[in-house]
Parts: sequence; structure tokens; C-alpha cells
Amino acid sequence: MVREALREGALEWRGQLRNDPSARKAGAFLIGIGSCLGVALGFLLIAVNPTDLLDGQRTSTNTADVDGMVIESLESETSGGEPIDNATLTLHTLEGDLLAGPIFSNSAGRFSFEDVSRMELRLEVDVQGRVSEHRLIVPGDSSQLVISMERGQGEANVIDLRGDSHLDDSALLGTAIALGTMLTGLAGISASISAYQGKAYRRTQFFAFLGLWSRGGVFIGPLFILLGMAIITSTKSQFHKIPTRVAIVHNPGDVD
Repeated sequence: MVREALREGALEWRGQLRNDPSARKAGAFLIGIGSCLGVALGFLLIAVNPTDLLDGQRTSTNTADVDGMVIESLESETSGGEPIDNATLTLHTLEGDLLAGPIFSNSAGRFSFEDVSRMELRLEVDVQGRVSEHRLIVPGDSSQLVISMERGQGEANVIDLRGDSHLDDSALLGTAIALGTMLTGLAGISASISAYQGKAYRRTQFFAFLGLWSRGGVFIGPLFILLGMAIITSTKSQFHKIPTRVAIVHNPGDVD
């Protein structure tokens, strides 16, 4: 008896919900709220400029130390790798101007330049009887530099340790994600308007599904949209059906 009463009550409530325009409008309202959160998230993502964040981080630490070690290059499994003392080290700008030094490595092969401006520099290491080593660096990007030197003469060995900057790619990807978030949020708002007017049920549900990807409030916006879609599904009968148009072709040979 109790089960039947509950079942009849649920069916009666479902029937009332199906024919109640307020339920459809409530579903439209939930979809609209969730989609608006997504559009707001898109605006926030566009407002964040990765270049400004990186510049702020760099200006907070304008100098850094350049530390490292100079060692012999490995000549075999049993020889090489020993520290080199009295190696001459200098720091130059990329234009060739001397910025710091010369300094000399100690008995453990270690060296240190303190409070060097964070900019692109050339570190030159020279030892008599060995090939000179040049490193293109940005102070602070590497905690320790290990420079191995080969015996002999010849042109300096230049290695670029600056690394590639992917800031532009990151900014482009972030902008694309922000625009996608805004577009899907606008699609959800369009679904909300259609649901409120009771037009185009399938298009409403499709645009509401797109609105889920706007991710407003992480999970809050999609949750509102899902609840709205569920209510809209139960009020499907309230949506206006597009009348079928039948083309009537007149035969010129027919005479009244």
C-alpha cells in the first residue's frame, strides 16, 4: 500500500511538473546561471596576462649568483673528471663588454660570481693547454654550472644554456582556452533563452551541453546546467513543435 501510494504520488508530481511552465523556466534559469559563471571565467582568463606575471617575478629578483665547477673532461673510464684550479673566468655581455671578472677557480675547481644582473650573458673559461669553454647563460636559471674542459687548442666550444622561452605559446594557448570558455558559456546562455521561451528542444539541449564545457566555478556551473537540463527533459512536451511545411505543386495542365 505504501509503495503504491508513493508511486502514485511520484507519477502525479511528474505529471504536474511536465505541464507546469514554471518548471521549464526554473530549468532555463539554472542553465543561465551556470553559463554566466562560465562566461565570467572566460573574462578572468583573458584578463590574466602571462607576460605581466613573468615580468613581475623577474623584477622581484633582479640579480642572482653564478656558481659552478671547472673539471677535466673524461678521457677514459679511469681518467678525467678531476677539478681544475686557477681557471680564468670572465662574464661578458652578448655584445662583448666585460661585466665581471676575471676570477679564478679554487683548488676544488669551484667559482662564484655574486649579485650578477639577470640578463643574457656569456661566461668564458680559459685554461692554458685546454680548449676554451663559453657558456651562454641567464644568471639564476641554473643552480650549478659544471664545465668540463678538453686538452688541446682550437676554437672555443660554445654551448647555449639559456633555454627556449615558451611564453608566447603559453599566452596563445591560454587565450584560446579563454575564448573557448566564453563561447561555450554564450552557447549555454542561448540555450537558457530558448528554454525560457519553450522553443527548439533539441537545439536547447545541445547548446546546454556545450555550456557544460564553460566550467564556471569549476563544478558549480556545470552542476547547475545539468540540473537545468534534467528539468528541461521532464518538460519536453511544453516546447513548441516546428510545423511541417508541405510544398504544393500546381500542374499547369490542371484547369478548374
